Amino acid sequence: MARALPVMPAMPTARVVYRGGALNFSFFIRDYLSWPLFASDPDTKVELAPGYFRYPAAIGTILISTLCGWYFWYSPSRMITRITVYPRTNTVGLRTAAPSPALWLPKFVRSRPFFQRAGTVSETDPFERVVGLNDIYRLQGSAIGSQLAACNRLVKDRVELPTHLRSFMQRTAPSIPKIDTQEGLMLRVKDARLAFQLSAEPLRETLLNEPPKGGLSSLFRRFFKGPTDWKFTPGYLASPIEQEAHAVRMQGANDNEPWFLDRANFDQLFPLDNTRYKKK
Repeated sequence: MARALPVMPAMPTARVVYRGGALNFSFFIRDYLSWPLFASDPDTKVELAPGYFRYPAAIGTILISTLCGWYFWYSPSRMITRITVYPRTNTVGLRTAAPSPALWLPKFVRSRPFFQRAGTVSETDPFERVVGLNDIYRLQGSAIGSQLAACNRLVKDRVELPTHLRSFMQRTAPSIPKIDTQEGLMLRVKDARLAFQLSAEPLRETLLNEPPKGGLSSLFRRFFKGPTDWKFTPGYLASPIEQEAHAVRMQGANDNEPWFLDRANFDQLFPLDNTRYKKK
């Protein structure tokens, strides 16, 4: 069974720490930066660095720290946490861990093609990008490959696999490149690249909620995975059957588990982009 691993959302605290620390350290550089920095000889006279060196160094510190803080926003905006297929419109909703940075731009600016490279930001959910199904391809990774890698880890740990898993490994191992036997899935969305994290539990055969396993490693994984986002997309009218299934899913307090069962159909839904084999 394969599942999506929700990514930790953008951390505003991290950005505040980087920028606040940069301001504090830049003031220190501006007022107290001396030369030489590390004087081993006690007779060496330490002097305040010239202003033409201290001020640019302070400004550079602010710029570098601001870029580091920006990374904590930009990177989650490229990490997909949920993929929703809309069959009626033949589109796909890609929900990311952070909103698109283009939301800070005026509407007439972000409507330009350059800012629509990774899809159009949904009008009802700032975290979701809507893109045509035909515009999404896999550049790296595979749901079946993720399953195969998990089976290989179980074999190394000397876990006895059921017959159907052993036959699965024998059948799929020769056809899966090593680059696709990993949990990281890189998608080409129009002219952009977005990452999607996969995981697999070969020994699990049901979507029903199970009690979390004990141990520090299990606690660590649950903390970083976060709960599965089963919420309906804003404006979506669910059928009575979907509402009933949704109520069952929402009952689990420790629900961190799979979003999909059919790995083969997942790979077929997002076919492999053969251009990755072209020499550059």
